[in-house]
Amino acid sequence: MIFDDLKNVTRYKGLHPNLDKAIDYLYEHRKDSFDLGRYEVDGDKVFLLVQDNTLNQEANDQFEYHKKYADIHIVLEGEEIIGYTSFEDCVETKAYNSEKDIAFVKGENQAEVLLNGKNFALFFPEEVHLPLLKVGEIKEIKKVVFKIEI
Repeated sequence: MIFDDLKNVTRYKGLHPNLDKAIDYLYEHRKDSFDLGRYEVDGDKVFLLVQDNTLNQEANDQFEYHKKYADIHIVLEGEEIIGYTSFEDCVETKAYNSEKDIAFVKGENQAEVLLNGKNFALFFPEEVHLPLLKVGEIKEIKKVVFKIEI
């Protein structure tokens, strides 16, 4: 996992060619100009989803992970906490779905990051994370998730 300020995103170029494409796209476009929907950067290799989401109002221990794609999470409006834990400390609760590139596991939160529009979190394949945790009384957010084939 990488958690950093958006102003530093270009520091991570060179880790993977598809990640470079996502970073270039983000750097070339104002994040506040995204409307809801899917934007293709390089077909199914690199794309982003702009979403309105309802934050989880109750405690949750159902983490997710992906095998094919890395995720970059950026909050556009509101705030969100994303939990993180070790893959080895989890128990699978919903088997991996290769079409949706997602599986769910039960685990204990080992770390949290607060996304607030000034930063981002990057989760590589098989890095277990729990998005959409609430911050205070905030219930709705707008966010972008880059999906990057690794």
